[in-house]
Amino acid sequence: MLDSNDANSKPEGAPIHTSGHDRHCFIVMPFGRDPSEQKWFRGWYEVVIRPAVIEAGYDPKLAAAEEQPGAINDEIRTHLALDPMVVVDLGGAEPEDEPNPNVMYELGIRHALGLPLVIMAWKGQRLPFDVSNQRVITEDRDLVDLESNKKKLITFIHAAQQGKYYRPMDAVGRLATIQAASESLGEDSLLRALVQEIHDLRTTVVQSATYRGSRKSHGSAPTIKKLIRGKVFRRDLYPHFVSLGGDGSSWARVLRTTPTSDEFEQMNTWGSDDWKDYIAIRWKEISEELAASGIQRPPTGLDAELLAAVKELLPPQPWPSGVHKEVAEKVGLTNGQVAKYIKELIRRGDFVEQVDGELFTTEAGQPITSAM
Repeated sequence: MLDSNDANSKPEGAPIHTSGHDRHCFIVMPFGRDPSEQKWFRGWYEVVIRPAVIEAGYDPKLAAAEEQPGAINDEIRTHLALDPMVVVDLGGAEPEDEPNPNVMYELGIRHALGLPLVIMAWKGQRLPFDVSNQRVITEDRDLVDLESNKKKLITFIHAAQQGKYYRPMDAVGRLATIQAASESLGEDSLLRALVQEIHDLRTTVVQSATYRGSRKSHGSAPTIKKLIRGKVFRRDLYPHFVSLGGDGSSWARVLRTTPTSDEFEQMNTWGSDDWKDYIAIRWKEISEELAASGIQRPPTGLDAELLAAVKELLPPQPWPSGVHKEVAEKVGLTNGQVAKYIKELIRRGDFVEQVDGELFTTEAGQPITSAM
């Protein structure tokens, strides 16, 4: 834990603390585009981020990034400049969501200042090029993953406190040093020629990498995930996909599919039956691709009869704490195995996500409030 009275305990690059900021950890994360997402992000903060930050020895300060331009105010900039620690969550409400622009802007400010920070994202999330080469906490965010997220966040905070964090502006300083060295040497100096070669080589490498990254990130067309209107609608389609023989990893491939412009216009008019027909065709294509490449689709490891038994034994939600242990005793499975069955039932839409007795989903676009 940081001690404002001990200069040796401060990490390299730590800000000069002013009164009231010496124990702060500023949390940068999305606000949410609708009431359902806002409730999800608030629950994620309260259950995972806030307790981890407190256990790491800091006082969490949240000012979530609203889904609108110009939401970066003076208070936020002050925290970014003066707080000894910052946690930046690039994750959206789902793994396929792009990072919030305001979150990225605040991350850029912290990077420019060269101060300690920790970055979080979904496992498998496509990150912007300039962030993808950094150390990022990448985990799933289902119920069974909450504890591992907290433990990793604590570990990363401690590492950043000790000076182990990415400093992109250091490269700018090195480039300035090379440039200054080149200008201070005579035109006929062999050392000057070597310095200039290093400068030109570095510029070429950076430009090439930036170009490749921009080709990946710019001009991307909407995916199937973007076209499926509303979480309830998408939840109705996943059980149909599973009934065809699909699994979670293949479903993610379906959601990442990019239609042509003509297909996009047509898909905008589709109803549930049209989407079910499309998903059946897409699943057949994926199966054939896997078979042709020799890649065996990983088994789910779940037994249909046991899945039905777990579903039958689960009480109405919200579930009491430790319900998976009670079910495990009755069906003869381990606690971890039952947790996987519950996760699959939630994915299929039979139940909804639950954290500390509160349900996190939508019904007709409105949050479901748990009966407390």
